[in-house]
Amino acid sequence: MKTLKQALLASAGVVVMTGSVYAADLPLKAAGPVMLPVSNWTGPYIGGHVGVGSYQSTCSPGGPTESGYKCNGNDGPDTGRDIGFVGGVQAGYDWQDRYFVYGVVADWSWTGLKTTTVGSSGSKSHESKVNWLASFRGRAGLAVDTTLVYVTGGAALGRFKESVFLGTASHATSFTDTLVGWVGGAGVEHRFNRNWSVALEYLHYDFGTNNKRYTTNGSTYNHDFTHVVDTVRVGLNYRW
Repeated sequence: MKTLKQALLASAGVVVMTGSVYAADLPLKAAGPVMLPVSNWTGPYIGGHVGVGSYQSTCSPGGPTESGYKCNGNDGPDTGRDIGFVGGVQAGYDWQDRYFVYGVVADWSWTGLKTTTVGSSGSKSHESKVNWLASFRGRAGLAVDTTLVYVTGGAALGRFKESVFLGTASHATSFTDTLVGWVGGAGVEHRFNRNWSVALEYLHYDFGTNNKRYTTNGSTYNHDFTHVVDTVRVGLNYRW
């Protein structure tokens, strides 16, 4: 029995030693690729946002008129700028393919943006107000687990009120238009639990040139109005 036990121990020792030598001769296996964690961004969301906007409006000669086309007592353009509050709501839907996230979003923002310029006579000459902004955008970006970095762009709508004072109160007019333009920007969004996320977003709106030909107190004017808005805002979203 003792002899059998010694033989078994000797055989086990030979097997262990043989396995160790064989393992030492094997090439090292290359490490596999490092996989970044992936969080599921697919699904609908709704939320609200607040932020700050920068507005630039310009009134400039739009072409020949019957009685003149000055915006501010001079023949040159009349440009005003303002910085103010923006706030509103948004809703969208995202799809995800591994780290690539893409989706659609619509939003509406109320603004307190209003520019006022002074003419050569020292009196107010042109006032422009942004009543609200809306956008219908696509967005696409890369997600690393709970953080998404993206670019966005699409169509924009804006409601603008123009008031033009041409020297005297009798030569004054105002009109309101809903204009179509484009919007583009970028942002970063972070999910801090399963259903809630917070986003920081920059958007640039451009509504091109709106030409207005109008008559006030028997005089006809032809003016071009341009509107550009930049916003930086923070949003809170609820996700399903």
